[in-house]
Amino acid sequence: MRKWGISVLLFSMLLFILSPATGIASDQFHPGSLYNTFRQAADEFKVPSEILLAVSYVETRWQDHKGQPSQLNGYGLMHLADNPSNQSLKEASRLLGLPESTLKKNIKHNIRGGAAVLAELAKENNGGTIPQNLADWYVTVAEYSGLSSEIAAKWYADEVFKVINEGAQRVIDGKDIFILPTPVTPHKGKYENIEKSMDKQATPDYPGARWIPASSTNYTAANRESDGNSIDYVIIHTTEGSYSGTISWFQNPASNVSAHYVIRSSDGEITQMVQNKDIAWHAGNWNYNVHSIGIEHEGYVSDPAWYTDAMYRASANLTRWLCDRYGIPKNRNHIIAHSEVPGATHTDPGPHWDWNYYMSLINQSEEYVFDNTGPHMASDAWGTSSWNSQKYGSNYRFADPVLASDPFWYQITVPSAGNYDVYGWWPANSGYNSRAPVVIKTTSGYQTVYVNQQLNGGKWNYLGRFNLAQGTDYFIGVSRWTSSPGYVVADAFKLVKQ
Repeated sequence: MRKWGISVLLFSMLLFILSPATGIASDQFHPGSLYNTFRQAADEFKVPSEILLAVSYVETRWQDHKGQPSQLNGYGLMHLADNPSNQSLKEASRLLGLPESTLKKNIKHNIRGGAAVLAELAKENNGGTIPQNLADWYVTVAEYSGLSSEIAAKWYADEVFKVINEGAQRVIDGKDIFILPTPVTPHKGKYENIEKSMDKQATPDYPGARWIPASSTNYTAANRESDGNSIDYVIIHTTEGSYSGTISWFQNPASNVSAHYVIRSSDGEITQMVQNKDIAWHAGNWNYNVHSIGIEHEGYVSDPAWYTDAMYRASANLTRWLCDRYGIPKNRNHIIAHSEVPGATHTDPGPHWDWNYYMSLINQSEEYVFDNTGPHMASDAWGTSSWNSQKYGSNYRFADPVLASDPFWYQITVPSAGNYDVYGWWPANSGYNSRAPVVIKTTSGYQTVYVNQQLNGGKWNYLGRFNLAQGTDYFIGVSRWTSSPGYVVADAFKLVKQ
């Protein structure tokens, strides 16, 4: 048996034995056919399942986007690509003897195609043999990205190994897909010192941003503000692809597109690619290009999981800084979606972008967070767990559903009466409740919002705007009163003053 080649049955047994007993049983992962497809492809092509799963997570968050390509013309969960610098789709077709059309839309064969390409690259990098140590896959992962920029390829591999080290999980089609945290220090080979040479060239406008210049053929050199062209707008985009892939694409002279900034989903890291004084080609409308700053956010319009709190906060800080620097009003008339640009054919950032929350961060609205560890009122039926990594803070509470009133009440101090946007945070799992009641005490009585705790874990979820009285009271409760199966979870809530 290989070091990392555990059968699905044995893996499930080890998961039950080794996971910490922290309230919710350690067998709460319920892997389905998608997870098993990754495991089978890993076994077939002798690729570590951690590599295969993490590459797919970084590329697509385990979504196939129904056969629609990314900005880099990559398809499926493994982002098999067909572009000038990445021919992984064609290579997978050759290795498997399957038509490209099948690999674009068939989930099983797309995963097998990604595994086959990874295995072939691994052999090329290791004298014809498959590496036996997880740490030795770094260079192969960087090359799998197919990115023409070496620094972008390095950042891509860094992200993959970060996911392996920290773990990841989602619920797809009602079943869990996940990577358990696996400590590994990768051997970076030729990519080890690339970043040091890049740092010497760093000249970002925004403090703290990385600087990687877009190709000079993808933007117009200018001297805005000094030349009479004012900067009046910030335009919000979604990359429809990965962070590193977008950076590489803007460096490609053939792309004819750029933005001033790109922001990573996982941690809000910012890379500037066009100086603020220059005109990036991002809006699809020349007049708006001339008078705006473009910010790209890693992710896909169709999947809200990419829009993390870290990304929102990093982007809001950047936008606030831009508004202060150039005198841009901090309102929705001047901070706009790509889809709102006259003549736009794009839909980004789409319906999952929380404009209320984003604008509240830009304008530094009062916000108050209440975790389950704070003052509360609950029966002994509510257990405590730290098992799920998507939790807010150190732990969360959980209980079985019952057709009776037994809520976990949060004692909250509302500093002044008025309207508040209410957000909830919970970890997600297929064994959690799909219709968990959240009860909110408003000035007009109790209101109940039902939330699906199998989805949208590890992020703030907007529950609505409510008028609350001033004072200290049990304003929010998570009720057990639901006929839906699965644990009801009480984690954290946020109030944002309007």
